[in-house]
Amino acid sequence: MTPMEPPNEDTSLLDFPWVIVRFRCHFCRRRKDARLAGLASDFGEHTTLKLLLSAFVRRCAWDPTNPARKPQKYGRKCGAYLMDIGRTSPPDLPPSMAGLTLIEGGKDDQLGTGSPPGPKRRRVGGS
Repeated sequence: MTPMEPPNEDTSLLDFPWVIVRFRCHFCRRRKDARLAGLASDFGEHTTLKLLLSAFVRRCAWDPTNPARKPQKYGRKCGAYLMDIGRTSPPDLPPSMAGLTLIEGGKDDQLGTGSPPGPKRRRVGGS
């Protein structure tokens, strides 16, 4: 993997660019932040992120490969994913180091504080 290429599921721990690997699930509240060195010592440095994700899914109640669950055609499956797949900037970069960003629009696009343009209405009737 080149230094500018974002990580994908086939990226090994040896080539993963950041210190923390973050696992999340779309359906339940399961989450795990694991340090890269700990994962490398447990699983080996050439382990891919896909294998780590399958290890995270194995402990899920919605794991489709769990033999205790009956196969379901439309049943819910585990929604586990890696947060940093495809990301090019470090996840823990402080906002002050990210630099300034240009926001579309500006002072010319703001609405005025006065009354809207157009004819003034008059009150009819009464005193």
